[in-house]
Amino acid sequence: MDPVIINHPGLALAGYGIDTRLENGDNLRQIPAFWNDYAQRLRQPLLESLGRPHAPEYGVTCDFNPADGSFRYLIAMECPADGEPPADSERRALPPAKYAVFTTPPAPDPARFGEAIVATWQHIYGQWLPASAKWEHAIGASFERYDGRCAPGQPSLQMDIYIPVQPKR
Repeated sequence: MDPVIINHPGLALAGYGIDTRLENGDNLRQIPAFWNDYAQRLRQPLLESLGRPHAPEYGVTCDFNPADGSFRYLIAMECPADGEPPADSERRALPPAKYAVFTTPPAPDPARFGEAIVATWQHIYGQWLPASAKWEHAIGASFERYDGRCAPGQPSLQMDIYIPVQPKR
């Protein structure tokens, strides 16, 4: 699974976040539970505040602390500077950066889609980055982009994972 390398123009986002960590696989339990809560309580008010019936969603991994493996995970949508998201939401700007973009393999159902997402993250950090002769991880936020390819009713579910990269030094 090889990525496409792109120069991304950056994003202005609004959404909701949680603090989690890698230790004991906390993130692997907390992030799916957070998505469920978001889908039930937070998605619709965010869409309404942005004046949209639907929009791509982003799962952003930011503020990573390598000392203890903690980070912030934000579920968000694009929000223009003049947008008015809900008062309890947070805004985050991702600056332009170079990214390696990985597309998950097609999955026939939500359970296998979740497995494909985890497997893609594991491939990125366990295989691709360590083996890459050209690229290394750069400082910055990684993010997942969920668009129409994973909307309800699709026969095959896919999404993209964006990892900030820079040429190896």
